Amino acid sequence: MPKRTQREPLAAGALRSAGLLDKEARMPIDDDGAGAPLKRGQRRRLAREAADPLGKRGARRGVNLNGGVRAANQRAGAKSLAERVGADDVRPQTNVVQTLRTFLQQRFDPAAGLLNLENMQQDALLADANIKPPGAPGAHKDLGTAMWKLSGEMFPTLTTLSLAGNALSSLQPLATLGQYLPKLANLSLERNELRWVRDLDVLASKRHGLHALQELLLVGNPMQQNAVDAGNDDGYRRDVLAKFPSLRILDRRPVSDVEHGFSQLFRGRSSKKAGPEAAQVPLRNFPLQLKPGFVDGDAAQVVPEFLSRFFARYDEDRAQLAPVYSANARFSFSLNSSPPPRARAERLMHTLPNQKALVLDRYIDLGSRNILRSHNTKALLRHLHHGAGAIVAFLQRLPKTAHPLHDASKFVVDAWVLPNVDVQAHTSAAERPDALLFIAVHGEFAEAPSQGLRSFDRTFVVAPAPPGSEAAQHGWPCAIVSDMLTIRHYSKPSAWQPESLPVGPVGAEAAAAPAAPGAAPGAAPAGGALPPHLERQEPLPGLAPEQHALALQLAAQTRLAYPFAVQCLGENAWDFAQALANFTALQASQAIPAEAFVP
Repeated sequence: MPKRTQREPLAAGALRSAGLLDKEARMPIDDDGAGAPLKRGQRRRLAREAADPLGKRGARRGVNLNGGVRAANQRAGAKSLAERVGADDVRPQTNVVQTLRTFLQQRFDPAAGLLNLENMQQDALLADANIKPPGAPGAHKDLGTAMWKLSGEMFPTLTTLSLAGNALSSLQPLATLGQYLPKLANLSLERNELRWVRDLDVLASKRHGLHALQELLLVGNPMQQNAVDAGNDDGYRRDVLAKFPSLRILDRRPVSDVEHGFSQLFRGRSSKKAGPEAAQVPLRNFPLQLKPGFVDGDAAQVVPEFLSRFFARYDEDRAQLAPVYSANARFSFSLNSSPPPRARAERLMHTLPNQKALVLDRYIDLGSRNILRSHNTKALLRHLHHGAGAIVAFLQRLPKTAHPLHDASKFVVDAWVLPNVDVQAHTSAAERPDALLFIAVHGEFAEAPSQGLRSFDRTFVVAPAPPGSEAAQHGWPCAIVSDMLTIRHYSKPSAWQPESLPVGPVGAEAAAAPAAPGAAPGAAPAGGALPPHLERQEPLPGLAPEQHALALQLAAQTRLAYPFAVQCLGENAWDFAQALANFTALQASQAIPAEAFVP
């Protein structure tokens, strides 16, 4: 490497080494060999270009990258908007930002406040400039950000955006949509390739979500079509509405008050309101009555001893559980963070003394295998624990518990013998029992240190303890092959007490059924006619016909205005007798305002 003279600047040395300076005159070499004196800033710029290993700066000569970008954004060293959206891929002499501005201007309808970005991959203007739209194969990752930022600057009245027919399989290109278009009210994502409701999380973030969204269209996406084909349209709508509480129209169907309220039960502990009194959730009757726990006669001698020993050691010292897990045992932990609707209706989270001190963070950090919330296969496999050592080590990381073992009414158990022919479970590499015992336990425990109550479901698959095995040596009647634990919000033991569920017909059918002795009547008022002000009463949006009929009957019998009758029934799980009884009690205590009644 030639030695640099004392007075020769470093930049000049770099340029000379790169062959961009004349050795004698220190001038840049033009195509024709002519040169001109260099200023210090020019020398530094050329030095940076010479040091660029990819030569990108040279490739960009002749392209006006910064046209249309505000001067305030042109800080030193910062990449321009056009550079971020992939100017290397566009045709020569193309002004990227100006092209995007022209494209957006052509697609905007100022009268409707509509930006129509449907079928962008077929747009001639973008194709001629070789600009691949967001979501298209090979599109630059920042192109979506550029489009939403320009849209927000160019169209202050924009309220409706259509992205239908763009083959979007991910909404990551829309991650900054809420940042630049926070007042967007209507969004169409029809005819795309969105497979899971969780794909919408990008648009529902707390910081930059679409919190003003009123209408969303997802028709023609696999997530919507598969739900309809499987008969789960209600579940699909509930999951979508849980992410966007401001929605009033989903897939061209209005969102009913009941539908909106029910979806909010699945928003977790961040929701401040609770129960049907806040969400108008109808708790429906069941077709069959609840039966007591079932234990197979062959298992009756084993189950009580096994469960009492297991939970006593689980509460006292979990290290003592190591012998009961077979060498080939599996353990799975799942967290259900959605409060049961009936527990929510009873406001158990708000009325029990220690419930507010409970948090789910520790369980979440340990790794839940709730397949309804997590679809990461690697994470699900990683959180499946194998062998006694790994299982007990994980159990010791869970919060300390105290199960009410002195009160059998706090638990319900189902158990039966399960042939191992199809299961093919092994207690060890060489041992495969002929039969297994399936044990399902539902119960509760107090969690330390708050002493708040949680409910749990635990499913064991156990096998007879082989003679001489570690389980048999420690006095266990059986060895655990599989242990699945689900932890959830607390619900009372009445949830599984025999004959505790409301059964039978609901709504209009229930009203037409003969009333039980002593029960409040649910039939129409005497004479079979409604008062004149109710004869032409239209149902509130979202009410089923049977709910409308009950509301008319309650309004006629109590003189409540129709909307207040609907509210009264909604707050009482649409149980006519209960609603009437509560109304009578409130009326006696003069707790009902005068405006709730018809003059």
